Parts: sequence; C-alpha cells; structure tokens
Amino acid sequence: MKLKRILLALVLFFSLFGFAQESQINSIITNRVNSDQVTADGIVLFSQNLLSSIYENANYQQVWSDNKNVEDLLWILNESYNDGLTPDDYHLERIKQIRSDISKVSDPEKAADLDLLYTDGALLLATHLLVGKVDQSKIRKGWDIPQNSTPIESQGMLEKALKENSLRSLYKQIRPDHFMYEHLRNGLAKYREIEENGGWPSIPSGQVLKPDMHDDRVLLMREYLIVTGDLPAINNNDTSKVYDENMVSAIKNFQLRHNLNQDGVVGKGTLEVMNVPIEKRIDEIRINLERARWIIHHLPEDFLVVNIAGYNIRRIRNDSTIFYSRVIVGKHYHESPIFDGTMTYIELNPTWTLPYSIATKETLPKLKKNPDYLSEKNMIIMDRNGEVLDPSTINFNSLSKNNFPYIVRQKAGPHNALGEVKFMFPNSYAVYLHDTPARSLFAREKRAFSHGCIRLDDKWGLFLNLMGDEWNMKKIDEIVASEKTTTVKLKNPIEIMLLYWTAGADKQDEIYFNKDVYDRDPEVLEQLDMPIVFKKAKEL
Repeated sequence: MKLKRILLALVLFFSLFGFAQESQINSIITNRVNSDQVTADGIVLFSQNLLSSIYENANYQQVWSDNKNVEDLLWILNESYNDGLTPDDYHLERIKQIRSDISKVSDPEKAADLDLLYTDGALLLATHLLVGKVDQSKIRKGWDIPQNSTPIESQGMLEKALKENSLRSLYKQIRPDHFMYEHLRNGLAKYREIEENGGWPSIPSGQVLKPDMHDDRVLLMREYLIVTGDLPAINNNDTSKVYDENMVSAIKNFQLRHNLNQDGVVGKGTLEVMNVPIEKRIDEIRINLERARWIIHHLPEDFLVVNIAGYNIRRIRNDSTIFYSRVIVGKHYHESPIFDGTMTYIELNPTWTLPYSIATKETLPKLKKNPDYLSEKNMIIMDRNGEVLDPSTINFNSLSKNNFPYIVRQKAGPHNALGEVKFMFPNSYAVYLHDTPARSLFAREKRAFSHGCIRLDDKWGLFLNLMGDEWNMKKIDEIVASEKTTTVKLKNPIEIMLLYWTAGADKQDEIYFNKDVYDRDPEVLEQLDMPIVFKKAKEL
C-alpha cells in the first residue's frame, strides 16, 4: 500500500511538472509569435504571417506534439535532397542539434525553438516545391512565365495534415504532379548513384570512329555506355575492340539522348559530350527540376511547347506527344524569349514586315550599296501611313538607324523570309512560329540562327494537326499557289509555351540533355546552391 502511494505521488509530480513545462513552452511561443518578428534559435523565421496564423489557430500551443508528425516532417525535409534542394535550407541541421540538446537537458526555450523551426521549415519547403527556390524573373530578362500561384488554403492544408497525420500525402500533393518531374527525380537518384560508384570513364581523343573499325577506346566506350544505360549490362564481359553493331546502336541512343545527330559515328562532337563530368550532369538535372517547379504545376491537358534549348516543338495532349518537329531558334544575341501565349490564327502566304531594327541595321546598308535590293528581294517600301513609295525617289545615303521614317515589307511568295505559313499567338515580343525557305539549316545539330522567332521544319504537319480533317494538302497547295495571303482562324485556340530545358525525362526513365545554348544554367545553379541566409534575431 505504501509503494502504491509513492508511485501515485511520482506520477502526479511528473504530470504536474510536465504540465508546468508545457505551459512554459506555450507561453514562450505566445511571446515569440506576438512580437514584431517571429524568431527561433537566434534567427528571424521565413514564414512570419503564416506562422502567426497557425499558432493563433492552435491557441498558441505547440503544433508538433505528435511524434508521427515530427518523424514524417524529418523524413520530408531530408527527402528534399531528392528534389535537388538543400535540406539545411529548411533548418534540418538546427533541428537535429536542438533535438540532441533537449534529449540531454530539458529546456523550454529550446523546445519552443524546435516547434517554431518545424513549422517554418515545413512552410518554406512547401513554398519552394510550389514556386521554386530561385526567382527566375530576377536572374535574366526574357523569362516571362507567371509564377505559380500558391493554394489559397495553404495554411489550412498544413493544419489539416497535422490533425490527420497526413504530412507525407500533403507534400506528395504539393510536389509537381507531372511525369517529367517524377522521372527527373529518378534520374537525379540514378546519376548520384553513378557518381558514388566512381562515375564514368573518360574517353581519350583519337580518330573518328565508324562502324566495324578497330580501336582500343572501344573497351572504355563499352564500359561508359553500360554505366549510362545506353548499352545493356549483358555486354559487360565483351572484350572485343571492334566498333560493332551493338556499340553503334548504343551510341545512337546516346546521341538521341543528348540531341546529337544519330549517325552512330563517334567524332569530336559526340566525344566532347561523352566527356562531360557526371557532376555537371547532376547539376543540370537539379537545375531543370527547379525550372519544372516554376511552371509545371498547372499545365493544360492540350498545349504546344517549344523547347528552345532542345530546338524542338511538341504538341502534348494528356501527357502524350501527338506532334513533334525540329525548329530553329534565336541566335545568342537575339535570344528567343521564354513566355506563354495562345495561338489563335494561322496565315498562309504571309507577308513580312521587317522590324525597325532589322530594316535599319541590316537592310538599309544593303540599300545604300544596291538600289535594286528591294525589287530583288520582292520587297516594297512604305511611309508611316502605309502608302507604297517608289524607292528610286528616296536618298538612302542620307538615312541612318536614327532617322528612317519608312516601313519595309516583303511580299508573299516562295522566297518570303517567313516561307509559306506562320502561326500566330499575339505577344509583346512580336515572336511567332513560321516557315523558312532556308530548309537546309534544319539538318544542323545547333540551330540558333533566327532573330528570335521560331522557324518550323514540319510546317504542314503542325497545320494539319491543328486544323483536323477539314484540311488536306490539296487545299493547302491551291492557296499557296495563289500567293494570296489567307488567314485561317483556329476553332480551338491552343496554349503555346516557349520554354528552356537543358535536361528532361520520359516515362521510361530515359534522361535527355540539351546544350545550354543561351548560357542560362550557371545563373540558376548559383542561386539554387546559395544557402538561405536568415537574419539574426535582435537581442532582447
């Protein structure tokens, strides 16, 4: 009986002690949340307004009292590494240290710190998964895609998940729900595993390698292609130095994945791409996971997308490609902008009104040298009212880029710079898709030749894909032969996005890489790798 009373007294003592300590922690949280700046562990926290609302709704009590929620959050913060993010940006190292300290000595201040850090880390990671860590609009001009909107009930979503012990489900929902993001994450894990296992071998330079040639480097290439997955591992014991059919097939797959001409020949270009370090490929995947977080959350079911870095256009419907074509994009100093719009109409036999910059910087010097230049190029010159003028009455030598009061237009026809068709999606950049008479350029690996517009290889393929059964090539040919400008409105306008991907993935976990034609990657990587710096809290 005496022992029972002692045990009961101990239980009562520790219950009262626990209640007093919990009350003390809640009091500290109340003071922190109601101060000018919400702080924890000596720093000003990121999610000031949301933190205040969450703790107010919880009556200023600890919101991480459930051990399952805590363990799930620790797993989620650590898992951010597989999104190409840095877990310590979300206080993970601070959290681990405080947990260790509390396990040794009870400290209400540190317990309050811990609860606030949990909440702030959860909110900050959710923000980065929804809109990205890097603000793309501040990196460089020419990225004009609106930022993702955060859910109106973002605060309520976290509170609901805490009550229902469903944090993991919530963060799965927050992460971009698109196959490319999922498979890029898989690719990141795969390439990191390759790095941990020693990477891939470097291939020495040498003669251009063609089918059936004998070369000592074939052994290294075989090892390389097995590591990258382009050659099945069953070839691992093959010691032949002959560049045989299996090797040619594997190289073609490698070339396909790296946007090279798939000729099966290992020349300087293919060799250079093979010798890109594994670390750089990992960075490229991380960069493009970040780009995906910027735009991939709310894609329409049916849309067109131009990948500027990949020199291609696709029509995507329900996550499947139903049209593909090579394109030509803007050259380095005339970069094609990144933006989205709505394609509403198509012009057959378009005319081309030269932009003022082209008319003055490129055409005017030619006019000064050759008075017949306009007629040779099937062009006319007009005043600002649209009246056609006789070029022989104009003294072009007296004009410059600062005083050129004319409009130059190329008439429709087979030699028009826009070719036989253009696809219009009105925008502030005056950029559109169009045909070109310079068809040979589509065979090039690097296709950055335009002044910013997108030149299209399979022009009639896209036209018929968009217009459906009402049109056929006979009808198109008749209109083209007339050389009369004809406008065709799309019955179903379609969203078009001009984007920039230097790495991507398909549903088979194949990872694809494109050359960083506009040197955009380093700026994104720098910002992505930069640790988040939290302001120091003011000393009381």
